[in-house]
This record gives sequence, C-alpha cells and structure tokens, in this order.
Amino acid sequence: MRSRSSIVIIALLLAIMLLGCKLSSLMPGSGGGPAPGGSGGTATGDADPRADVVAASKKFIDLKSFTANMDGMGQTPIQSKVEYAAPDRFHITYLGGTGAGIEMIMIGDQMFMKTGGKWSKMPTANKTSIPTLRDSFTEEGLKTLTDVKFEGEESVDGTAALAYSYKNQTPVGGYPFTSKIWLGKESGLPLKIIVDYTNGTLKQMTINYDTQTPVTIDEPVK
Repeated sequence: MRSRSSIVIIALLLAIMLLGCKLSSLMPGSGGGPAPGGSGGTATGDADPRADVVAASKKFIDLKSFTANMDGMGQTPIQSKVEYAAPDRFHITYLGGTGAGIEMIMIGDQMFMKTGGKWSKMPTANKTSIPTLRDSFTEEGLKTLTDVKFEGEESVDGTAALAYSYKNQTPVGGYPFTSKIWLGKESGLPLKIIVDYTNGTLKQMTINYDTQTPVTIDEPVK
C-alpha cells in the first residue's frame, strides 16, 4: 500500500498537470511576433474586440512576472495561487481542495514541496507538465477563437476595465469552453477571467490576476 505522503505527491502532480491544461486555455493564445490584428496598446472596446483580446494575450505572455488567484468549481475544487517569474519559476500555493495547505516551487526542472512547515526536494520535475502553465499561450490558440464580443465597460476591484466574451477550445484535447475576460482599460492586460467548460470534471474557473506586483521566486531554504 502506498504511504499517505506518496498519495499526496501523486495527487499534487496530477493537479499541476490539470492546472497546466486549464491555464493554457485561460488566454486565447499569443506568439512571439506581433499579435495578428492587434497593436499591443490599450484596449479599444467595440472597435475591434478580437484584436483587443489577441493583443492582451501577447502582452500577458511577455510579462516578467504575475500572480494568478484561481478558484475552480467542479468534481474536484481548485483553490490556489500561482506566482510566475520569468523565465521558468513557479510558486504554487494550494489553498483548498486537493493538497490544501501544501506549497510547491518549480525552478527549471527542479521541484520542491512544503508539507508540515518543511521543504523537501522532489524527484526531477516532468518538464512536459510545467511549461503548459504559460508556454501553451501560442498562436495555435488563436485559430479556434470565435464569437469575440465587447460586453461593455465595468470595474474590477476599483480598476476601470473593458469586458469581452468569446468561445474557444483547449489546445490539448480540443475541449470547448466559453470565457468572459476583463482587460484593464489603460493597461490592456487581463484583470480577471471566468471560463466555463462543457466537458470534463472542472466546470468553471475564475482567475484574478495581479500583473503589477513584482514576483521573486528563489529556491527554498530547508
């Protein structure tokens, strides 16, 4: 019989893969070059809603750091905070659901886990699951982006925002989903997004982004 710690580790690794697949669908896609149809400036509203969403994706992928507070509803609830620091550093704090109270830090192919207030180095991380947390925001995601609509001006935590809705599907598996995203009126960066899935155990994911506060992620002191 597997020990409880082994079961927790396996569950957390599965959760990371789930986060990767879901996060890769939380922005429609971006490439290394200019975003098709987008200038990369501030959001414009109903003048060209698709260009605004595409430009926001490009700006998002170019960020040096960000924090995403995630709240997922479905068969397995997800409550976590994901911090990212370029080019390959992640700090995931599990706030509820699977692995609640556990933290993980990934730096390149190194993985560390904190349980019971103590950090431990884990076996070499699977590189195929980690990059999807961010690197799946490619131009492939733009090919299935449809029905982009400007939903009006709103406010997110006191910040003026422009709201958009669209349809898309996950890069892996081709699972359809619908989204509503709020872009900062001045920054053009995502402030919040709600994604509804028609397939799978995860039914809805809400993410609130902090793209302004710098993030530093270092190897933990044991």
